[in-house]
Amino acid sequence: MVIGILEWTSTARIIRAQVMSIRERVYIKRTRGLGAGNARIIGRHILPQVGPLLVANTVLTVAVAIYLETALAFLGLEDPGVTTWGTILNNAFQRTAISSGAWWAIVPDGFVIAAVIVGCFLLGQAIEDTLNPRLKVAHLSVRRWRLRPLVGRGEDAI
Repeated sequence: MVIGILEWTSTARIIRAQVMSIRERVYIKRTRGLGAGNARIIGRHILPQVGPLLVANTVLTVAVAIYLETALAFLGLEDPGVTTWGTILNNAFQRTAISSGAWWAIVPDGFVIAAVIVGCFLLGQAIEDTLNPRLKVAHLSVRRWRLRPLVGRGEDAI
């Protein structure tokens, strides 16, 4: 609950700044001058531009919340009766899994936590790239990395 209450503020601040920027653009002022209401401006102009940012930022915030919950549970600041990745790691450390050589009690959990956080990050970037094609960077495209012949175009090409 506390993590959710504290983490939404960064997303709200980013979305508010983007909406304030879009609100001051010329085409919004022209639309308002033509008589469009607030609902139409929000639905037709602001939401399509803010939506991808909102979705991607929400997915990234979920990754941060998972990390924070795991860290708090590992430090013992959560309900010990609830089984989470952090409490599993905490129990393994309390039972001296490192010094006894029981790597299987720690390593798989750490990999799963890292995989979920990296997966959320990649999902957020993929959603943002899909919904906002202007963000794609041309110099990182796959087509640029193909091999091209150095000499000629026919059979004698290297």
